[in-house]
Amino acid sequence: MAVIVSARSAQADFRASAGGYCCPNYQEAIRPGDEVYLISTRCLPSGCGFELPVERMSVQRYDGGLGWVESSLEEAVAGDTFDCTSIFVHGNWMDTWWTKRRGWATYHELTRDWEPERHIRYVIWSWPTQKDAKSLASIRRNTERADSDAYYLAWFLSQMPADEQVSISAFSLGARVVTGALQLQAGGRLNGRVLENRSTVDYRVVFFAAATSSGAFSPYCSSGDGLSRVEKLLNYYNSADPVLKRYWLVAGHGNKAMGYAGAGGLSSEGWSKVQQYNTARLMGKEHDFNQYICNSCIMTQAREVLRFGDVTPAVEPVEAEVVSL
Repeated sequence: MAVIVSARSAQADFRASAGGYCCPNYQEAIRPGDEVYLISTRCLPSGCGFELPVERMSVQRYDGGLGWVESSLEEAVAGDTFDCTSIFVHGNWMDTWWTKRRGWATYHELTRDWEPERHIRYVIWSWPTQKDAKSLASIRRNTERADSDAYYLAWFLSQMPADEQVSISAFSLGARVVTGALQLQAGGRLNGRVLENRSTVDYRVVFFAAATSSGAFSPYCSSGDGLSRVEKLLNYYNSADPVLKRYWLVAGHGNKAMGYAGAGGLSSEGWSKVQQYNTARLMGKEHDFNQYICNSCIMTQAREVLRFGDVTPAVEPVEAEVVSL
């Protein structure tokens, strides 16, 4: 039995022009001093081999005058002039065009109202989740692919400067990529793979409607070591989410999604790192990226975690909801 905090009843609160622009804001526009990268594994294999061709990731950097230009992994991790690095991992059924759009929307919300002297290295993680004619089959295929992309992401995290503050946000199936990457960063094994060179920093993580197992961070599960590499986890789940309610169709009977039931089965140390909110009264029966990213209550809190500011309480008072996990 665990006590989970849920937000009080409120509307989704889409902002038409708060802060000087709309939400979601898909505009390709970068703040002076920031760097924005698109790292893609879409042309890379998955499979069951121990090693994956990590050095072949496609890297692009956004140039304010030229648009997207070819870059390199070395450039993407170089420099120490940033207050933090933040990585966004998209969810299911996203092609490259939509990945960029959602990446920009998250970037603009992440940097909204941030002081101009504060700078961020922002990475949009693009991985193959295209939809085919058979929806359930494509979801299962992309779920399997997420475990391979976890290795790519874990390796990339190891390339970051040793003293870098790094945060990660993910929507839906992107959370499975992140939990797998953290499992590898913790020295664990995933699909027979281990990560030889691991980073030494702990990460701040924010999940929106996470399509990964509720017990993904449980030390009582075979792959539950990842939370040891997390400084703070902020998890927004929705017990009315009609998509994640059917997570068992992908993960098997008895499995619940973290984005539907919350994170569970944690140790006492694990609970001290986790803050989570049931957004059912905000979201209703929706599994919608925009509903999360454009909600001021959610993003006021999430952006402070992701950019390593002081964590503020929820804008609305909260009430305790007892949830059996």
